[in-house]
Amino acid sequence: MVFDFGVAHRNYVRFNPHGRVLVIAGFGNLSGVVDLWDRKKLKKMCSIDGHGTSFCEWSPDGRHLMTATLSPRLRVDNGIRIWHYSGTLVFRQEFKELYQVDWRPANIANFPQRSALSPAPPGIAAAASPGSSAGAGSDSASTASVSAAAPPKPAGAYRPPHARTREATGNGAPRSLSDMAERVTFGMSSPARSKPVPGSAAAAAAAAEKKARRRNRKATKGDGSDEESDAPSVAAAATDSEGRPPASSSSSADIEALRRIRVLKKKIGQIDVLTKKRDDGETLAANQLVKIDTRSLIESEIAELNASLTKKEAPAEP
Repeated sequence: MVFDFGVAHRNYVRFNPHGRVLVIAGFGNLSGVVDLWDRKKLKKMCSIDGHGTSFCEWSPDGRHLMTATLSPRLRVDNGIRIWHYSGTLVFRQEFKELYQVDWRPANIANFPQRSALSPAPPGIAAAASPGSSAGAGSDSASTASVSAAAPPKPAGAYRPPHARTREATGNGAPRSLSDMAERVTFGMSSPARSKPVPGSAAAAAAAAEKKARRRNRKATKGDGSDEESDAPSVAAAATDSEGRPPASSSSSADIEALRRIRVLKKKIGQIDVLTKKRDDGETLAANQLVKIDTRSLIESEIAELNASLTKKEAPAEP
């Protein structure tokens, strides 16, 4: 082994045309860190941030490295950046959509290798304006884009493309819980609630207001006219045409009786299964034998429930 570059998450290795500088980077699903190494001195020169890079290539002069974010790999933050191998950013340009970028072909013989690496040139502190020319010496980058360059984006928190569109147009309510969470997270709007949370102060105030409106309606109805108008309907609801109480008054008790009968009949079926096993000579547990002995009690209870239901259904004597 000649040299160990160490352990790191990297998936891209490329020498510059002269073989003097080596780039080791991690793109794709990695963090985008780009390490530049001096192969002659076996020393790391610098590290740059290439987050979101989908294209990386050396210039023909071997002194500049271009990183680019392209569509459709990424639909946001498309653009190119040109770095000096000292780690200085010398050119940057953003695009709304950028699909391809490459260096203009040039003969490497026009850029002889120097004995010492070039010093760092003046860098840039802000994004280059649209339409500006490359500032990387004699090298230039030819780009193919389907749309004009977009103005530089203001610094701030990252927002997904659909969230940016809604923020700009201000249309529509949240389409899902995740959509609402995004809006709250990115400060686009507060969560809309159609009803107050039960138990909150807002819910208590809404309930008090509803009760007050109900009392006001009752107070404006008059003095007794409502009671007189309601009397016939109450009398009609008390008995049916044959003088019997309506079925709804005893429906809950009948439902409980029918439910109990179904449970008891299920137990009878289980007892029948245990009885057959006992008759076939199979040894039963003590609790199973006790369950068989309760058959008569269960049958008596079923008979009583059926009798009560039959009595309720019988017509009244004239």
